[in-house]
Amino acid sequence: MAKKKKKLHIKRKTKRMIAIVIAAIIIAGVLYGVFMKPEYEVSPAPFTKKYNAVYQYIHDGDTAVFYIDTGEKVICRFLAVDTPEIGEEGYDEAKHFCDVTLEKASKIVLEMDPVSEEYDKYERLLAWVWVDGELLQAKLIREGHAKVAYIFSGEYLYLDYLRSVEKSVTQSEESAS
Repeated sequence: MAKKKKKLHIKRKTKRMIAIVIAAIIIAGVLYGVFMKPEYEVSPAPFTKKYNAVYQYIHDGDTAVFYIDTGEKVICRFLAVDTPEIGEEGYDEAKHFCDVTLEKASKIVLEMDPVSEEYDKYERLLAWVWVDGELLQAKLIREGHAKVAYIFSGEYLYLDYLRSVEKSVTQSEESAS
């Protein structure tokens, strides 16, 4: 004799309660995502040209030498930032910070900006430098080693982000004074 399968009957009130709980969880997740995420969460754009890179050595706080995945050795000028030049206050600190950051990196990606030239007049590759998923230009600004500068071709990809980092650094310095 075959056993009859029992149907699970859930009361209408219980179904409604389950739906309300699920809706509340979804709404809470959305609100958390909107209000609790950092002001800027930036990562490389999916549509840009990128190179995986191996760090070789530093020139100064905003220029370094890399081997890229094409096998080519390139001098890379970091887009949209300026660090002190030789003889200026902060030069050694900016250079050291970059050297240590790049030396310790497990993954470096050089990203081309669609509105920038690929190379400057000195034949340096112009790129956004991603170090272990974080934009090196933003780190330099955050640490006080660089400022936003050299904007030649309109609105670069991460220019608003860098300006917001620079603004928050400036506000922090002013409130500390």
